[in-house]
Amino acid sequence: MDKVKDNYQSGLVSVVIPTCNRGELFYKAIESVLGQTYPQVEIIVIDDNSDSPPALEQYQAQPMPIIYHKNDSNLGGAISRNIGAALGHGEFVCFLDDDDVYLENKLALLVAELEQDAGIDAVFGKIVKLSDPKREYAIDFVDSKSILNSLESIKYLHTNTSLIRHTVFDRIRFDEALAKFQDTQLHIELVQKCRCKYLDIPVALWNDNHGSGQITDMKNAAQHVRSIDNYTKLKNNLYQRDSISWLQYQKMAFNLSKMKVKYALNFGRSQDLQLNLFETNVLSLLKFRRALFCK
Repeated sequence: MDKVKDNYQSGLVSVVIPTCNRGELFYKAIESVLGQTYPQVEIIVIDDNSDSPPALEQYQAQPMPIIYHKNDSNLGGAISRNIGAALGHGEFVCFLDDDDVYLENKLALLVAELEQDAGIDAVFGKIVKLSDPKREYAIDFVDSKSILNSLESIKYLHTNTSLIRHTVFDRIRFDEALAKFQDTQLHIELVQKCRCKYLDIPVALWNDNHGSGQITDMKNAAQHVRSIDNYTKLKNNLYQRDSISWLQYQKMAFNLSKMKVKYALNFGRSQDLQLNLFETNVLSLLKFRRALFCK
């Protein structure tokens, strides 16, 4: 294959799949990559210290090379994805959660977009949420050329639907300080610092309700506290890197306040969660309204 900048192989796509004790869903994920119509692909499996390694020998006859790396300890999604990207040789890099799948034309569609316009740094397709497969998006976050032009787009972007030039990803990477919201961080920095295109075409399936545990779960107090802690880091780290404006920082601070008040309303005040005066007053008002209308 031809070489491009930083010795990445021209036209090759590096697909990074971090996994940990996922079981059968992992095999559906990897097989969705093996079934891609685009042929120039390498798969990089990052085993985040599973109890037993996945049975990858069953794919030895497949033409796509599979690189396997096992972490010595559980490092989490951000670090595992960065390790996988660093092991990749492709001009393009993308990611797949081990409980989701690509549609068969995902890579062919997105590679074509990047190859026809060298000025595009990354391209996103549409995610299909299996619990709500007919969900429609109001495409008001792109310009006339389908370039993402607003952080309002972040709620519609999904890591499984992206394809990024490897050299661009190397400049941003996932924030390894984040145990959660690293997807949001990467997308914010891509939209803010790069030229990213959006295709309103389904390219991946998000298996959001399979019941075997996901990092996005918000089922108990500990998960809410974890989200609040990581959103705080996300807000502060983005601002320190000049990836968001002061106004965007304030909007994130307001979102954080809503998260904290919601936690206190549902689980009570906690020593692990300090509320400022504004948050305390909002909490008091909401408690009063609840007591008034629930009698």
